[in-house]
Amino acid sequence: MMTVLVPAAARAFAEDVCYPKGSGTVANCTTLPKSCSLREPTSPRCRAEALEVLLSAPNKFDGGRSVVHSDATYLMARAVGFSFSDAYWIAAYDEATDLGQFIPRDIYGQPVPGAADLTTVDVSGLVRTNLSTGGVLYHYLAPYNGVLAVPPTGVNGLAPELDDADTEVMLAHTRAWAMEGAGAAAPLCTAGLTVASPRGDLATGSACYTDKGGESVEVKGLIGLYDDLAIPFTLSTGEQVISVSSDSGTPPVLSHQFDTWVGGSASHVADARLGIHLHALADRISHHVCTDRAEFVGPVGVDGNFHEDFTGHECGQGLHSLRHLYEIGVDFSKLSPQDRTTAATLSAVYDELVVFARLRGVLIPAATEPAFKAALINGQLLPAMQTPEVLSRLARLSATACGRGWSPFPGSPSCPRTTPEPEE
Repeated sequence: MMTVLVPAAARAFAEDVCYPKGSGTVANCTTLPKSCSLREPTSPRCRAEALEVLLSAPNKFDGGRSVVHSDATYLMARAVGFSFSDAYWIAAYDEATDLGQFIPRDIYGQPVPGAADLTTVDVSGLVRTNLSTGGVLYHYLAPYNGVLAVPPTGVNGLAPELDDADTEVMLAHTRAWAMEGAGAAAPLCTAGLTVASPRGDLATGSACYTDKGGESVEVKGLIGLYDDLAIPFTLSTGEQVISVSSDSGTPPVLSHQFDTWVGGSASHVADARLGIHLHALADRISHHVCTDRAEFVGPVGVDGNFHEDFTGHECGQGLHSLRHLYEIGVDFSKLSPQDRTTAATLSAVYDELVVFARLRGVLIPAATEPAFKAALINGQLLPAMQTPEVLSRLARLSATACGRGWSPFPGSPSCPRTTPEPEE
């Protein structure tokens, strides 16, 4: 049962566009059960049925994608000034962080024309189900509280502080790594842990964490399932594993090899790094009700290990699954405030894209204006995200692109009677 539940234990912004097995078109695979209300608290039946929705999806469909991680990220990247190519790759690596590899597919589930040139490299070491590499911690991001085995007070993961490297360790870590760009020495480390930085934090140091003797230490964790049942995992501090081969004789790709593994230009590598960081940011918000109450503590004990505990009522998988079904295809205004994670995520990801667009010299000045941001997110993206029927949802997202003179995200419906936008 534990193995079956691992996918649900690591989901965030679950795939809502699911591809058919055989003929047909895409289907919505995050439909809220009729037993569930839009306000918490909910019934045990609702939570059980919500969990079943996510557990049954892999058997019903041939994979899928999340429009939050893919289409919406692409559209916001275009809006702030990124080119088609850069915006696409940012979004593709955002989605690949969940799936291990992203291949763009059309509404029939078939690879789009030229899909081979639009496919990411394998980043299976980062996927949500990978406990052995620490990939799960790019989706479950707990605020750090030093050696105190209690969650820090005053933390609001619905609007996380990306500059708070003392508390938002993983977010600050992925951000620093993404900002350094291709060829830089900034490390990408298991659990986001580094040696102490000049400021004293353990997120932005110059190398991955070791003890005073220069040795790696363990990071031990628990992910709650239901009641007192949990999945344990044990990691070692050090370089993050990026890719794991199905061939046991092939060594894993480590983070110092990331730029070479991704290949291409420095801009392409920077896009991939940013996509991974944006995924971590989105998932921090998506899982915040659980992770704000999680424990991330260390170094503690004789061995100086770290511990991450994602157990407790708010991390139970029925409730966790329900909150993902709240993230797409429902009226967000009717949700409990803590569950309005889609709006919070779009806002935070947009703001971060502005930061990186400015850093890379492509920022459109109007993108910093509140009215410009609101017109895109409140006026177009959020209405699309609340559309229950999946083809209508994709059509609205495509219309957002078409109305602004852009190509839609590859695989979404094309603009009517227009020539495809050339790649830069």
